Amino acid sequence: MEAIQQQQESERPAGPRVSVIVLSFHRGVALKRCLKALERSVDKERLQVIVLDPGAHDTSPAMDIEFPRVEFLRMPRNFGATKSLNIGIRSAKAELLLFLDPAVEVRPDTIVRLASVLEETREAGAVCPLLVDAAGSAVPQTRRLPDRDTLWRAWQDENAIELSTPQEAGPMVVVEWAGRKALLTRLAFLKGMNYFDARYGEWGGDLELAFQIRHAGKKTLLTPDVPVTDHSAEDPPLQWTSAQRATLAADRLNGVAHFLGKRAGFLSGLWFRVAAVLLTIARAIAFQGGGYTWSLLSALAGGQKIDGTQGTL
Repeated sequence: MEAIQQQQESERPAGPRVSVIVLSFHRGVALKRCLKALERSVDKERLQVIVLDPGAHDTSPAMDIEFPRVEFLRMPRNFGATKSLNIGIRSAKAELLLFLDPAVEVRPDTIVRLASVLEETREAGAVCPLLVDAAGSAVPQTRRLPDRDTLWRAWQDENAIELSTPQEAGPMVVVEWAGRKALLTRLAFLKGMNYFDARYGEWGGDLELAFQIRHAGKKTLLTPDVPVTDHSAEDPPLQWTSAQRATLAADRLNGVAHFLGKRAGFLSGLWFRVAAVLLTIARAIAFQGGGYTWSLLSALAGGQKIDGTQGTL
């Protein structure tokens, strides 16, 4: 019996099967719940868990002791999602990467089931679970790839690109844009993209990934029979100052304009930026929005994005 067990151990692949990357910005309470759920995962010995703390101090030396298997990458300031995630990706040792939001609580079999789907489905570029609330009801989680008019609204309003709840039945549903609350993809695909484009800040990287998956002739698959609990609605919303809201809006404009520039040409992205600045100037002259509008105008004129260079956040 001992010889058989030793043979089985020797036949197991070396190294982690999945690298889990959790980006946590002022989400300390949710992060602990997320990590405790990951600790209950089946085959957890083959998980590499990386927590990115971009200057929010969500982690502490005490968490190193509480979660000794987790790798905490603490940054001196908020580098934004794109730069932070690229740091995490370059630290990943597995061929499969799971991007996970701190608000998401996986179940013990979540990761092994998602990994099996991705490994066994040739046309899949990414796989995501079904997000449900604490009562078990599905919550909105997917988006359509936006057109130009929708993108124009999106830089001004973060909720302009509507989320929808999958209605189709079946073991797998093809979706256009699954975000990154819980998304499993291949390291090789991200390397083929040359990682996330560093010209994005906080907004735009996951949109680019969704587009690249479709452009490569692959599919993003949602698996309704693999649910995870999304606690986002339970977490208190972050309270931003007008200057911080202006930085976030400028970052969205940067992401939108850069996405358009890549998809429709440089002039398309440039005109989008110019139109946004002109609109904001008109609002400032008309005294609309008070201090927020002037902060936004300053951020737009300076091409501000969230990458560590911002004065706020």
